[in-house]
Amino acid sequence: MESLDTWGISDCGLIRQNNEDAWLIDPELGVAIVADGMGGASCGEVAAALAVETVVEYLRHPAAPAPPAELLVEAVRQANRRVFLHAQTQEDCQGMGSTIVAALWRLPRIYIANVGDSRAYLFRDRQLIQLSYDQTLVNELRVKFGLTAEEVSNFPHKNVLTMAVGASPEVTIRTHEESLIPGDQILLCSDGLSGPVPEEEIAAVMAGAEPLSVKADRLIQAAKAHGAPDNVTAVLLRYE
Repeated sequence: MESLDTWGISDCGLIRQNNEDAWLIDPELGVAIVADGMGGASCGEVAAALAVETVVEYLRHPAAPAPPAELLVEAVRQANRRVFLHAQTQEDCQGMGSTIVAALWRLPRIYIANVGDSRAYLFRDRQLIQLSYDQTLVNELRVKFGLTAEEVSNFPHKNVLTMAVGASPEVTIRTHEESLIPGDQILLCSDGLSGPVPEEEIAAVMAGAEPLSVKADRLIQAAKAHGAPDNVTAVLLRYE
């Protein structure tokens, strides 16, 4: 019988006083989400929570039947509208927003949608493959002008987003579809993990034989070993 083993974990990191990441796994709906909020006061936390909540609400009660990929995109679009409206109506939350990366599965197919730089990875045959697309200034320049790995590493504004949930009335949503095979693992994470921790280290953790709960904790500890300057969230899925 097809199934996904799942686990999620989040940590403030070593510098931040509050956690503006939000995450959710709903096996019944077949969805997992990670969101990384930004904004004044505690509004980043509000934006991330609203984004996750809205995606789940839409998937539970979609406006009309649609294929899974379309449902997920529309759910993220609804999240963008809700966060944007909240930011417009709450003066202290103007300018707030959130990244989001979501996985919706109808096994063996899995559908990924993302806005911003929270990432989705596939770990297969000991290889870590990024499925999401970073909507950041440095990545757009890399794609457009062919920046080298060294130029990307030395770029002074690596965290500048070109797209975020709630930042504008409309949003560009990046998508990916994948057919899973037994043993595949999916990692959804905020940039508190993918930023400081090299992908080789993430892959080494994913390659272990431990339960997902142990792997998730090891990923958090890896981020802390690299200073954990931001909140760290990791959601792991394994196809059995």
